[in-house]
Amino acid sequence: MGLKVRIIPCLDVNAGRVVKGTKFKDLRDAGDPVELAALYDREGADELVFYDITASHEGRETAARLARATAEEVFIPYTIGGGVRTADDMRAMLRAGADKVSVNSAAVRTPDLVDAGAERFGSQCVVLSVDVKRKGDGRPGWEVYLNGGA
Repeated sequence: MGLKVRIIPCLDVNAGRVVKGTKFKDLRDAGDPVELAALYDREGADELVFYDITASHEGRETAARLARATAEEVFIPYTIGGGVRTADDMRAMLRAGADKVSVNSAAVRTPDLVDAGAERFGSQCVVLSVDVKRKGDGRPGWEVYLNGGA
C-alpha cells in the first residue's frame, strides 16, 4: 500500500494579498487570499497554509482578520502563520478559525514557545516552520533565516 497523496497549497501573503516570488524577492500579486483559498477548497485541496511573509519583519500583529474571513468561506483545515510571537497570538488565530498556527522566527528566538503552545492548545495545533538555506562556500549544513530572510 502506497502513501496517500495530500494536496496542501501554501499561500504567501503580503499586505493582505497572495504573492508569488523567488526567495521572497520580486513579489508579484497573485490575488485575494480568501478567494484563492475558497477556490482550492472547491478544487479538492486537503488543507491550506497561509504565511504572512512580512509580519515578523515589519513587526506587525498576526493575521487574525484573514483567519476569520477564511473560516467563513473555507471548510477544509488551514494553518496560518506570520507575526505569531506568543501563546496568546496563537490563541487569537485559533479563536479566529485557524486549525493550526505556524511559528517561525519567534520559535527560533524563544524555543519554549512551541512547547507553551502545544501544552495550551495541543500539539496538533502548533507547527514549526523554519526558513533555511544551505551554507555557502562548500561548507556542510544549513543556516536559519529569521524574519523571512530580511
